[in-house]
Amino acid sequence: MKNEFQIWMMIVMSAFLFACDNESVQLNYLEDAPVVATRILVDGEEMIELDPALLKDTVVIPLSYFTEELQIVKLDGRDEALTGAPYARVSDNYIVTGMSGNTPFKLFDRQGNYLADVGNIGQGPGEYQSVYHMLIDEASQRIYILPFFGSKLLAYNFEGKPCLSVPLVHERVIGKLALRGNTLLVLASPQPNNFSSCVWMQDMDGNLIYEFPTERLNFDFRGVTIFSCQNEEHVDLSFWIPQAQLDSLYEVDLEKGKLIPRFTANFKGDALKPHMYQDWPGYYVGEATGQWWQSTEDENGNPLRRLAGEIPTYYIVDKQTLKGAYYVLENDFFGGDRFESPFVLEEGYFSSCLDPGELTEKIEKALRSDRLSERMRKRLTEVQTGITENDNNYLLYAKLKQ
Repeated sequence: MKNEFQIWMMIVMSAFLFACDNESVQLNYLEDAPVVATRILVDGEEMIELDPALLKDTVVIPLSYFTEELQIVKLDGRDEALTGAPYARVSDNYIVTGMSGNTPFKLFDRQGNYLADVGNIGQGPGEYQSVYHMLIDEASQRIYILPFFGSKLLAYNFEGKPCLSVPLVHERVIGKLALRGNTLLVLASPQPNNFSSCVWMQDMDGNLIYEFPTERLNFDFRGVTIFSCQNEEHVDLSFWIPQAQLDSLYEVDLEKGKLIPRFTANFKGDALKPHMYQDWPGYYVGEATGQWWQSTEDENGNPLRRLAGEIPTYYIVDKQTLKGAYYVLENDFFGGDRFESPFVLEEGYFSSCLDPGELTEKIEKALRSDRLSERMRKRLTEVQTGITENDNNYLLYAKLKQ
């Protein structure tokens, strides 16, 4: 009997310790938050409508609540592999760092081994100067790059060599892309002076399959910027709109051939300002005040942006319970370092590229924190020991939980 009791206690304690080790997964950070939204029907489809006036307290949510464990990859240190890019895209087996100055996109494997430069910076065939979106398609062994105001989608093989470009149905595109087999979904900022559609499906030969007319979007589309996080199976679509007006986050329903409004915030009176929404697994997130982005161009026509106006306040809404609150996101993998903006989850990952100096500073700060897990303390100490000032950038990434 005693042995049975001891075994039972060991099982209970093991379960308790496991739960403590995975505390961020078990907790419901909105459990005590009020219900802040309602479900309504729009053309027979369900949409969640937030009442921002019901948002009260602020919750602090760790990054690990949304993601799996953080990975730190030391990128290849050879001269040809060096990149100053602050961002990267991650796929199942590859990493592509962004362009930076005169340094092009660079392809690495998931262990950080350099494979190739992806094309070149310039104005010649297969070259690019400013890019809005990039995709890694492992199925076709292609990397696709959409330049600002592009009329075609640049394509490269996994040796970094240019392949046959994909002509776009409409020209002067600023937008996001999604691949569905051999078809391309283009989500473009509405530009009625240049083309009549902002969402369309096409094949890789440039033939139109389906398009959604811009005029069906019920807002002033001057200066609109497109957003699509693509953190789930469905494709989401939202906008940042310079003019203060109501809008929605949409689901692009390819089977029904329409945009379905899924989330909106019913701002009233003076509270209505430029704002944006994002679609995360299990949640909608957005801004309650807004960011005023004023765009200019440099002498080469490349877009420049600066932030002005009010500091935004961010909120989160549970899709199931409709509970919500203001929130901040902290990087608990680094001891609770808070993100200036919590909009850091895109295309199924959190990712960030840091040069060795930046990473050293962050690790030193994290190691001084008493909130760092022992597992991450050990990992960061190991990374810190190996850092030299001549290293290439380091990639930090974590895959989203589904």
